[in-house]
Amino acid sequence: MSLLRKLASQTAVYGLSTMVGRFINFLLVPLYTARLAGSSEYGEVSVVFSYASFLAIIFTYGMETGFFNFARNAEKPAKVFSTATIALLLSGFALVLLGFFFAQPLMNAAGYPKHPEYATWFAIILAADAITSLGFAWLRFEEKPWAFAAIRLANIGINVGANLFFLLVCPWLQQHGYSWINSIYDPGKLVQYIFISNLLASVITLLLFTKTWKHLKAGFDRELFKKMLAYSWPIVIIGLAGMINETLDRILLKQLLPANIADSEAGIYSAFYKLSLVLTLFVQAFRFAAEPFFFKQAGSDDAKASYAYVMKWFVYVCGFIFVATMVFLPWLGSLLIRNKVYFEDSRGMQVVPILLLANLFLGIYYNLSIWYKLSNKTKLGAATAIIGAAVTLLGNFFFIQTHSFVASAWTTLAAYFTMVLVAYVMGRKYYNVPYPVGKILLTIGAAMALGYVAWEYNKVSMGISIFVIPVFLLFVWWLEAKSNVRSKNKKRG
Repeated sequence: MSLLRKLASQTAVYGLSTMVGRFINFLLVPLYTARLAGSSEYGEVSVVFSYASFLAIIFTYGMETGFFNFARNAEKPAKVFSTATIALLLSGFALVLLGFFFAQPLMNAAGYPKHPEYATWFAIILAADAITSLGFAWLRFEEKPWAFAAIRLANIGINVGANLFFLLVCPWLQQHGYSWINSIYDPGKLVQYIFISNLLASVITLLLFTKTWKHLKAGFDRELFKKMLAYSWPIVIIGLAGMINETLDRILLKQLLPANIADSEAGIYSAFYKLSLVLTLFVQAFRFAAEPFFFKQAGSDDAKASYAYVMKWFVYVCGFIFVATMVFLPWLGSLLIRNKVYFEDSRGMQVVPILLLANLFLGIYYNLSIWYKLSNKTKLGAATAIIGAAVTLLGNFFFIQTHSFVASAWTTLAAYFTMVLVAYVMGRKYYNVPYPVGKILLTIGAAMALGYVAWEYNKVSMGISIFVIPVFLLFVWWLEAKSNVRSKNKKRG
């Protein structure tokens, strides 16, 4: 299928920018864990970014998905883009003002009363990111993955470059007697410099979309905006519920654990959580390419067959990444987490396989969720997300105080698995796609079994465990070969 080949090629380009970018960001983990004063400071960074993740959903209020939905049938997609972007410009400006005038009470509530400046900085970051999310959406809609990749990598490069400057270059200059650096650098404010780096990256990225912003001359359509808002507001609930599943555990670790260990526990969990995001890189890259593909493919006769085919190969690739990550987990751990203190707590490494499996189910859920977007039943999609969020809240509230972040990992897996079940059942009713459930379940089972083998053999030697990778590939080949034989026999019959 030419469309599927096109999807695969675009996923590869999006994946290139996402994987390279995230890998570069991963390199910040050893930098942070080495330079920050213990896991408590890294925990502070993680908790503040977790709050920001929630607020990012509010700042964008579903306009990105709304844009794709309305632009696919619009005679003038630029009008849809312009309407959504102008709305985000106005609301972003208002929220920046709120962040400035209510900085102190906001940071009091967050648990960091000594740093009201965080509220102002992140208001600007979130407003800029919300607006640029529409810029990236336009590039995806126009099928310009290379332009998307270039700007995304520029954003990451600016962020990483600023981090390296503040956390490595400035200390080196100070240690070697360059006194002028003292006017811009204070070694006691490393956390602040991490946030400033993100601020610089967000603002500069906004400016990189100069050519895209020319479409704003199409103006603002009030009636169109009302329709977009009616479609998109449940997306906000879905997004918030998604953030509850993805990041609330770090906030609850801060709030529910004793103050003397809360930031440290959140820091350890966040560091090892990064190892599970190896699979998330592919999931994110796939989403960038698949969302516009799914919308544009919706009107074709073989749309549902295409979605089923995409899901099957998506699970194959995710299964492979799961197994490969389990094989190389000891190496990845020592590569990304440079401070040996983190490994003194064996719970850190133990939660990685749980979180890997959770992210695999999250990817499946993203595929399944196409039913409510295409059938305009975003309210039912919100209900599915709320169920997952409820699992996350209950699991963390009841078990964090006794099991700390291990409870958070298991709860994340339970939430995503529950969302997959609910989305599949509801999808069969409202937009039935003939997913190859048997193959999907067998693939997940094989990946889990081989991942366990790799985990056990890694205790002896990574060189032994590496053989599970070709075993998984042979398994996938056997599944496909068996399926092809059945198809040929049906045609002959």
